[in-house]
Amino acid sequence: MKAHDHLGKAEEIRQSIEELLRDGDRHVSSIVELAFGLMHHLIAYGLENKYGEHRDVHYGIPALLRKKDEDSIAVLFERLTSLRHGRWYGGKGNGEVVREAMKIIGKIERWCKE
Repeated sequence: MKAHDHLGKAEEIRQSIEELLRDGDRHVSSIVELAFGLMHHLIAYGLENKYGEHRDVHYGIPALLRKKDEDSIAVLFERLTSLRHGRWYGGKGNGEVVREAMKIIGKIERWCKE
């Protein structure tokens, strides 16, 4: 997938999240799962624009980010991955998790547009 295609997917997913956020307490697992996908597309877009390479799969992204000295983004990726596991596999959910996931998304959005 090309960088602009990742950005297009990210924008599509962002719109879906915005719709679910209207009643976020009912959709915590879905929002966090979509935030994970959004994050992946944003990071792919950012890596391609900054370094001319990216991964189309989420496996190995933290290592690639660290190789490019993007440790803070790798940490954000890992944190949202952890939130995702807790919501998707553990069934835990609350509004604070949604707020944290969206803060992470905001930071990654700023990074990929720098």
